[in-house]
Formats: sequence, C-alpha cells, structure tokens
Amino acid sequence: GQVLSARADFMPLQYVNCFMTLQDSVPPWPTKEAENIVREELQMSQGLNFDDVFESFGEALGSASIGQVHRAVLKPQYSNIGGYSGGRNVAIKVMHAGVEDRFLNDFKVFRWLCRVALPGWEPILLELQKQMMTEFDYKNEAESLKTIRLNMARSPYTDKIRIPEPATSLCSKNMLVMEMLEGKKLAVAIEDRLSRILNGNKDLARKVLKTKQQALFRGDDSGRRKEKKTLFHEINQIVGDETNIRATQKIIKTLQLISLAKYTRDRLSLLLDVHGHQIFLDGCFNGDPHPGNILELDCGRLGLIDYGQVRRLGKRDRLALSGVVAALGKDGTPQSEIADSMREFGFESRDNNDEIIAKNAELYFGSDAARIKLGYATPQMYLQYLNGIDPIIHVPDAAVFVARTSFLFRGMGSLLQQQLCTAKSWSKMAELALKEECTPAQEPYRLG
Repeated sequence: GQVLSARADFMPLQYVNCFMTLQDSVPPWPTKEAENIVREELQMSQGLNFDDVFESFGEALGSASIGQVHRAVLKPQYSNIGGYSGGRNVAIKVMHAGVEDRFLNDFKVFRWLCRVALPGWEPILLELQKQMMTEFDYKNEAESLKTIRLNMARSPYTDKIRIPEPATSLCSKNMLVMEMLEGKKLAVAIEDRLSRILNGNKDLARKVLKTKQQALFRGDDSGRRKEKKTLFHEINQIVGDETNIRATQKIIKTLQLISLAKYTRDRLSLLLDVHGHQIFLDGCFNGDPHPGNILELDCGRLGLIDYGQVRRLGKRDRLALSGVVAALGKDGTPQSEIADSMREFGFESRDNNDEIIAKNAELYFGSDAARIKLGYATPQMYLQYLNGIDPIIHVPDAAVFVARTSFLFRGMGSLLQQQLCTAKSWSKMAELALKEECTPAQEPYRLG
C-alpha cells in the first residue's frame, strides 16, 4: 500500500489517496493502550518502571500498519542510558498487539490481489514478505539505525541529513525508543512553500501539485520544454484566474516558482545520492524510503526515519547490481551488454531475449520513460507487454528491494514534480563501487 501510495500510475488517484494514509495516518490505538504496552515492555525486558524512566508520554504523532509513534520525555537520569546522546525528547515506536498474525493474513489477500490486478509482480512477493517479517522485532530496527548512522557519519552527507539515534538500552521487540527529530514531511514542506507563493492558498497549492503529478506520470510534462512555457503560465493554465495575480507581479512570482523548483530538485538529488551511497558503497540501505519517511527538519537538514525494512547486500550481489546500473546509466550502452549484466545479477527469462531483458532492467532500476513513450498508461500494462514477449522467470532476491526503492523514488519524484531516472542518478555510485573492488580492503564499518 505504501508503494502504491507513491505511484499514481498504478491505479486511479482516489485509491492512491486512500493508500497514502498507510504512510503514517492509520487511525491510532488509544494512547493508554500504547502506554500500557510500553509499561509491560520496560518491566519484562529491562526490569524498569515506566514512571521512573519517562517524565511524560504524549499522544500519537503518527500511526502506520504495524505500529504507532508517540512523543515522550525521558527523565534526566535516563537521558544518557547506555551511551545514548540524542537528548531527553524521544520518539517511541510501539508495535500494535497481534499485528504479526494480521500481517500474514493480509499478505495472503495481497498475493491474491496481485494475481488478479497486478499479474507479473507475483515473483517478487515472496522476498517482500520475507523481508517485511523482520519488521516485527524493533531490536532489529535499533541495530539497523546504529549501522546506517555510522555509515552516514563517514559519508559526504553527514552535515546534510540526520538519522535518529536509538536508545538501544530501552528498546525491545515491541518498543523502539529513539531521538526525536523535529520537522514536517518534505512533501508538506514543499506544498507550504508553494502556498506562500500563491498568497497563502493551500487548496490551490494542493491542486497545482496534484495536477502536475498526474501530468508527469502521463508524460504530458515532457512537452513543457518544447513549448517553452513558464512555470507561471503552467499554473495559470491549471487554475485559471484563481491565482488573482496582477501582471506586474508575474516576474516576482515566476522567480519564486523557479526557486521552489530548484529547491525540490536539490532535495531529491540529495535523497538519491544518500540512498545510492547506502546501496552501492555500504551495501546496507533503507528499502522503504516512501514520502512519509522523509522530513524537512527545523534545522534545515533532511531527516530520514523508519528503518524497519533495512536490506543488506552481500559483496557479490552489490557488485553485480552495480554492473547493471552502471550499464543503464551510460548513454548508448548496447542492449546485449545490459542484458548480460542482468544475467550476471541472476535474472532469467524464458527465451533469453536481450531486448526484453534490457527493457526489464530499465523498468526495475531506471525510469518510466520507455513505457510512456510506447503509450502504456501504467507500469503494470507495460510489464504485461514485456512478459507477453519473453517473461522473466527468475528475479534475484537482492533485486527486489532495490527495485522497490527505485519505484518509490520515481513516485516521490512525481510528488515533488520531477521525472526521474534512478539509474542515471546512481550510475556514478555504481561505477565507484566497481572501482573500489580494485582497492586493497573495505572499511570495516561497511556491510556487503
């Protein structure tokens, strides 16, 4: 559902809007029930009393399918427990009781739904299910947070992003205590910026962004450059006279819109670089970077949260994937070369057709440009077309969450008004990974 919420080209917009609630707006359980779970977890796993540890425990900040997050304040004596240094203001992720059994039942329904509505995607569902089952132990997520924080601290992006620090001594299977990051969802921040440009009209800003999002998926946006339309003219076309802007203000508004477009490009570029570094150089990445997990923090940095679906790539898979993405990222790479790199990674098709395997590579790790050019309204329709010629009969496990990450970023690109090719964005990281294979040793903090 979270993947579908970021991809308006999978199904009608009303369903996409419904699925968006799965990011962080599922109706929460009563605060008292969540508090009782925390009390039990503290007593059973650490032998601690809730009232000794927490000064306050607030209402839910957000709720998803597996758990919900509450703001809390640690008492001073527990503010540095086990070396924790994230401060007294914390976020507590509380797992819903009985959610694991419900998930297994829901996944059976989802597999049936895919057979009916999304045929062709079923081969990747088993790996998705296997990886998602790791979400039902928050101690795993705490360790993943520690690993990725350490990796990012040694990366070029340490001053541009923040990842919450876990208070591991207070974490258990059903409870994750971590540093509170103050901010708002990036998509909301962009909507707010556009609203200010449009004289505070939030409804109008939302209408503009939704219209642009749909145009990007249909491929309509590609014509804007040919027609040399200004951003201001585009908004006037979308909303008519609703902007109520005088002609003398057009230059100022257009400059503000250009600045907003640059801001969104820069933010999206940073996100792609960070996740490219995690995938190709660290071999340890967040496989769930949906829009609800990206924050614009009050300090100006981006906050990256929710590491329940961290995926680790072994060296062989990481380098094979790097070969695929490096080939896709270079202009003019022969389809036979791309297909060979896909086979090296572990993809197999019925007829071993170079052209179709290469087009699958683009669908999995590149962009939506090919299916838009051929006139297919959705990735599902395009996949059915490819499978009708030469179906993929084996997808390597390591490909599933990287492809999912690519799909999520392409969907996020539409939400932020950008058409993306993840292979182009990641090709330098992939090439660097291949070059590093020639160096004497990997740094010890990296996995993969």
